Amino acid sequence: MSLFKKYLLYFLILVYVSGAIGFIIKPDFFSPFTPFTLLLTGLVFLIHQPINKLNYSLSFIALALIGFVAEVIGVKTGFVFGDYFYGETLGYKLLGVPLLISINWALLINISILVASYVSTKPFLLAILSSAIITSVDLVMEQSASQMDFWHFTIGLPGIHNYIGWFIISFLASLLLQKNLVMGNKKIALIILLLQVFFFGLIYMNKLFNFVLS
Repeated sequence: MSLFKKYLLYFLILVYVSGAIGFIIKPDFFSPFTPFTLLLTGLVFLIHQPINKLNYSLSFIALALIGFVAEVIGVKTGFVFGDYFYGETLGYKLLGVPLLISINWALLINISILVASYVSTKPFLLAILSSAIITSVDLVMEQSASQMDFWHFTIGLPGIHNYIGWFIISFLASLLLQKNLVMGNKKIALIILLLQVFFFGLIYMNKLFNFVLS
């Protein structure tokens, strides 16, 4: 790993740790930095991946498009994930969906495929494992997403409908594209996955702590 890549990874870790603490202490100040954090996460992830290989790059772009289409259908119809809408934190929206959410979709699915490949590279099992990972991450994220004005479900927290939608779409995307995406850097994928779980987990724990004290 080059020094540039190494220090950029260290900087990303610092951003996630300071961002999690910042969202707890002063969310109004740290909230506008969210789109930049997502872009930085995408940059750090992709510079460690085989983006010079056309099959990989096209598959990653396909994930982003699948995510965007799924979110547009979800926002407009409520069929995919339940009735919800996006807040302002994630930046510019097209058809009611932040463009950055497409990058996040591609990141999360690719990361889950790479992490699942630690256990198995058999196509069907890999798709099941990666879908379970990404659905579990979504479960953690959902507990604080509304608090941070990422997105809001009309009934409060999402129902089982949301998680079934996540599992099915990520399973199909993984099954279809994993052959090209599994060639990436598993170590970086695991680090970024742990950073996201840490970030949302810490904010949720703080939310629970405040609830208990209130």
